[in-house]
Amino acid sequence: MLILAAGDLYIPDRAVDIPEKFRKLLCPNPTSKPTNGKLSKVLCLGNLTNSWSSLQFLHDLSPAFHLVKGEFDDENILGQQLGRLSEDVESSIMQKNQTVPQVQIVSHDNLKIGFTNGYQIVPRNDPLSLSTLARELDVDILIWGGTHKVEAYTLDGKFFINPGSITGAFSFDWPEEEEKENENEEKEEKEEKEEKKAEKEEKDENEKEKNENKKEQSQTDDKDYLTEELSSSVPSFCLLDVRESGCTVYIYTYLNDEVKVDKVSYLKE
Repeated sequence: MLILAAGDLYIPDRAVDIPEKFRKLLCPNPTSKPTNGKLSKVLCLGNLTNSWSSLQFLHDLSPAFHLVKGEFDDENILGQQLGRLSEDVESSIMQKNQTVPQVQIVSHDNLKIGFTNGYQIVPRNDPLSLSTLARELDVDILIWGGTHKVEAYTLDGKFFINPGSITGAFSFDWPEEEEKENENEEKEEKEEKEEKKAEKEEKDENEKEKNENKKEQSQTDDKDYLTEELSSSVPSFCLLDVRESGCTVYIYTYLNDEVKVDKVSYLKE
């Protein structure tokens, strides 16, 4: 049996819907419940924002639906939506007064899996901070989100998985950090060039203005291109095949109207 890890939908704020090819792949039997007989659990990493149909779609995929709160989720809205779903289905949130947890732990065979949206991790997406959280939770696998960038790697004997954004929603966070670094580098390069030019020769004011305008325009174009490229995300999710003390992660990405699959394996030491 497989475990689905998905999150950061942001519907309708930053994305319209889950890609149709993902829907057909994940939901082969839409008229039955659960709609996917190969899934044992669904781990949703939050940031659903406000889409009842998407929540119901993920909820009905398997007999066990687990949800953690995302940075932009409203607990009251989630509670009302979850209250409309079947009370017989195993879920991490069944009582109306129970808050949506930030972290959850599930067990499968010989492995313990922890998952969280990741917005409370500081610095965000930092491997050492993630490793510390995995040790605190005493889990073998830690799944986190919030970056909209799919990742899978091993560190300190633990397995870390980020399924990215299943809708390909754009992100405000990590492009800004990259832009600041680029701005600092550009300022340093500009200062060095100006010093060298001042030492070698003196130029007329008209020539200086033309050169500065060209540089500023070039830098602005580069920044705009960089922002557009980095802020765009590729729709993705992960399927975990856990067997005894091993886990194989299948990474699904939707690019150029095609679904691509990559595989990463982990064996508990």
